[in-house]
Amino acid sequence: MHNNTRLFSLAAFGLLGALLAGCSSTPAPSATPAPEAPVQSAPTQAQADLPAGSWRDDFLTLDTARWSVSANSWTPFWAKDGVSGRWESSNVSVKDGYLVMRLDVAADLAARGAEIATNATIGYGSYEARMRAASSSADPLVAGASSSGNISAFFNYVNNSETEIDHEIEGQSPSTDWVGTWQTTQRHDYGTGSVGANLSQAFHTYRWDWSPSKVDFYIDGVLKKTVTSVVPTAQARLMLNLWPTNSTGWGGRATPGTTYMLVDYVSFTPAGTTVVAPTPAPAPAPSDDVTAGALALSAAAPVSGSVSSSDLQDWYKLTATDQGGAATINLATSVNSDLEVYAADGVTLLGSSRRGKGSADSVALTLKPGLTYYARVTWASRTPAYTLSATGAVR
Repeated sequence: MHNNTRLFSLAAFGLLGALLAGCSSTPAPSATPAPEAPVQSAPTQAQADLPAGSWRDDFLTLDTARWSVSANSWTPFWAKDGVSGRWESSNVSVKDGYLVMRLDVAADLAARGAEIATNATIGYGSYEARMRAASSSADPLVAGASSSGNISAFFNYVNNSETEIDHEIEGQSPSTDWVGTWQTTQRHDYGTGSVGANLSQAFHTYRWDWSPSKVDFYIDGVLKKTVTSVVPTAQARLMLNLWPTNSTGWGGRATPGTTYMLVDYVSFTPAGTTVVAPTPAPAPAPSDDVTAGALALSAAAPVSGSVSSSDLQDWYKLTATDQGGAATINLATSVNSDLEVYAADGVTLLGSSRRGKGSADSVALTLKPGLTYYARVTWASRTPAYTLSATGAVR
């Protein structure tokens, strides 16, 4: 009964295709039957920081709790126009964090396609995938060549297109993303969402936002089309596939060889929820061991502190008066610590004083009007307490 339903769907769509061919040179994207039984694999790691009901699959492995892989148990809808073949479960794999979908087309046009679908049906919400359309390269870091005769698709589907929402890219026209909605094979609305670039050469982010009143289609975050006339309502399976064509219209003439569609991630967020990035913990304030955490030093208020073998230095920041002029930075210490004074870059040493135990250190210099300077107290021995002060042209 299940396969008979599929055959009915294909017959209905074939009739629709014939009708469309009579009035348009551009055929509608085709509906895709649901997949077969899954292959076995370990589940992916759960994604954190997502709203309830949301998920994201980064394809660290193939999660068969989520996905089914279509296999060779029925004749696929694309076996026509001289093309024969089947869905091949081994043509779906995961490598280095990417879903790899492979299409093999022999010289006699016997083909092996790739398809996966969620085990569960899903309703209104935001659907997103980052993927690269079919090319000759299976390496995500290396661009391959596009070729005629294939369709790369990210879509949802249920019950002979009672619900179907599509992003589909033709091999013969890889700069065009066809987007559309279906409510059975005889009622649909579709159009193009080109980005002006060959979609087989780089990864792009494809998305649709589905609500009861409309479907918005996006590419790389840019709204490309809004459909309000045909808005499906039934929950559907989310699907990805790569399959062959041999037509002067949809997909183009078959090209023997092997092509690959790569998917970086797929995500779903239910309607009425928003993905909120976790609030990062505030960065700790820099310590006075670096110039970024330098403490204030003014002529009016000496400061006190201590250094040790585990706290080797303290930095202070001072500013010259508007007139600038002579100034002295003084360090009084109970045991032994040393004093250095730096320019505004915190690197250029302007003067230092390294006197012995119990002796006061001081650095005299001429300050330029309004400029910033740094003083550093450094450890020499034991655990000395100190007092640092400034006189002269210091605010």
